[in-house]
Amino acid sequence: MAEQVSLDQLKDRQIAVLNKIAYTDMPTKNWHAGDSLYKRVQAADPKLAKELKAAGLDHLVIKDYTNRNDKSGFCAIAYVDPKTGATGMSFRGTEGMDDLLHNPKDMADNTMTASIGVSPQSLEAIAFFEKNEDKSGNNYLFGHSKGGELAAEVYVTNYNNVKEVHTINPQPINPYKLSPDQLAALQRDKFDAIVVNGDIVAWLGTTLYPVRYVKNNGTQDGFFGPHAVDAMMIDKDGNAVIERNPFSGYFGQGIAALLATKILGSVQRHLMLYSFTINVMVRIGNFLVNDLPDLVHKFVDHLKKAIDRFVEFTHEVKNALKEFVGEVVNSVSSWFKKHFNSGYKYATAHPFIQVDTYKLRSYAQRLESINRRLGQIDRRMDSLYTKVGFLDLWNLIQADLFTGESYKLRKCAAYLEETADDFETVERKIMGSL
Repeated sequence: MAEQVSLDQLKDRQIAVLNKIAYTDMPTKNWHAGDSLYKRVQAADPKLAKELKAAGLDHLVIKDYTNRNDKSGFCAIAYVDPKTGATGMSFRGTEGMDDLLHNPKDMADNTMTASIGVSPQSLEAIAFFEKNEDKSGNNYLFGHSKGGELAAEVYVTNYNNVKEVHTINPQPINPYKLSPDQLAALQRDKFDAIVVNGDIVAWLGTTLYPVRYVKNNGTQDGFFGPHAVDAMMIDKDGNAVIERNPFSGYFGQGIAALLATKILGSVQRHLMLYSFTINVMVRIGNFLVNDLPDLVHKFVDHLKKAIDRFVEFTHEVKNALKEFVGEVVNSVSSWFKKHFNSGYKYATAHPFIQVDTYKLRSYAQRLESINRRLGQIDRRMDSLYTKVGFLDLWNLIQADLFTGESYKLRKCAAYLEETADDFETVERKIMGSL
């Protein structure tokens, strides 16, 4: 039996398996949170389940699973490491790279991501993470191909709450939409991208994060064979074997990768303005949904500094972008407050505060009256101690504990009186200044 491995001790063998489990088609209605991940994978893919067990990952339990392959194409699974409490999430990529025409939803999503930097699946991935994340930040992300790009999308939006990201042959995230702090986050050691020799998907765009280029084991056939997770060469210790000569033995894929990088890089640069503005809206919306107004202001400051460094834009365009950022913050902030903040919604519908100080004082007097009556009951019960027998004494003591003047009621009455005084004082000052 393989020794159990926690999510903070993974080698490349375990990383490969966790990237592959996102492709498992489990029944969407029969699983439950807390189910054994191993048993669920075994029912759907016995071969992969065997790999999961051999890798020492059969102790993981399911936290959430979604499969929208017939709709948007988004598929992901979240699981928990019972040993550490860490949460892992694996995102599925595009299936059937040798038959692209049969994957219209995935390919349309890939095109949107590469060109303007956002897609329906990227928004679903962010929502999936925020639903299932470990709030202490003990989160690990995995993704192959399009799933690697989704993992990157989640990471740059929530990088402070992610411990590690492990991707294999990931589609590059569009770098022109990212803010300076997001670009810096991609350069951290916690972001790990493995690219197998001969893969071209990892070069479909501009790659600005570190890449571990590894050898191909030669087991996968076809032009897109090197793109498969199983194409990665792993040594006896469970580590991927580093490749020193990229595209050696894969001349055709090398030419295709070079052309793809040049063409898509040019497209991304020309659509930079669209990518940038869309990311602003997505990021601010994310901050506001999670009630992080301080991060909104910091993000806006970073953006305005970044805009000044855009050499491609004229002075007028830069000023227009800054105004756009400010308008987006205000409009998006107001929209979220109106829909998610009931107090704000009521205040905007009722801009004038009407306070009936007479009723405040009336409520205070009623509380004082209740307190006096409690005091009277308490004194009457005290007189009973000399008249009850021994058997009734315990019941009398218990009843007596619930009577007597209440400090809380007296405090509430005083608060109402003081509030009425304060409102009347402010009202006199306002009337005097008119």
